[in-house]
Amino acid sequence: MQDENKLVQRIQKGDRRAFEEFLDSYGGRVHRLVRRYVDNATDAEDVTQEIFCDLYRSIGRFRGESALATWVYRVALNHCLKHCQRQRPANLPYEEQNLAVQDWKADPERAAAKLELASQVQDALKGLSQGHYDVVVLCEMQGLTYQECAKALDIPVGTVKSRLFNAFRRLRDSLRGYLNEDGDALCPRSVGEATP
Repeated sequence: MQDENKLVQRIQKGDRRAFEEFLDSYGGRVHRLVRRYVDNATDAEDVTQEIFCDLYRSIGRFRGESALATWVYRVALNHCLKHCQRQRPANLPYEEQNLAVQDWKADPERAAAKLELASQVQDALKGLSQGHYDVVVLCEMQGLTYQECAKALDIPVGTVKSRLFNAFRRLRDSLRGYLNEDGDALCPRSVGEATP
C-alpha cells in the first residue's frame, strides 16, 4: 500500500517512468477485465487505452482513501459498462476460442465438448443481471476480495455476497445439464450425448 502511494505521488509529479511501472502492474489485469465485457479484440484494445488515458488524466484526484487497485477497477468497470450500453457482446472471449482451437488437434471430441461448455457458460453469464455479472467477474475472474469488489462497485459487502450467491444459483440452474451428479462441479458432456 505504501509503495502504491509512492508510485501515485511520482505519477502526480509527472514522472513518466512511474506511469510505465503503473502500466506494467495494471495493464494485464485491466485488459483481462475488459475482455470479460468486450469480446472484439480491437474494441477491447480501444477500451483499455481509453481507461488508461482516463486514469492518467484523473490520477491527480486519487487521494488514497481506497486501495489503488480498487480505484483502477472502478474506473475500468465504468468504461466497460459504458461500452456494453452501446453494444452487448455476442461471441466467446478470445482466450476461450484460442484454447478450444489448440485442443482441437489433440482430441477433437474433447475439444468440441469444451467449446460447447464454454459457449454454454458464456450464455449463462450473459443471462445474469448486470449487478450479478459484475460481482462474478470482479470476485471470481479478477480475484478481488469481497471488500475490494464492494468498494469498486460502491455497494455493501453483504450485497456482494448476496449477489454472488444468487448468481451462482442462477448459473447452476442454467448449466444443469453440465453438472455432475452432486450438482456442484462442471463436467463437459460427450459430443452427441443427449441433454437431460
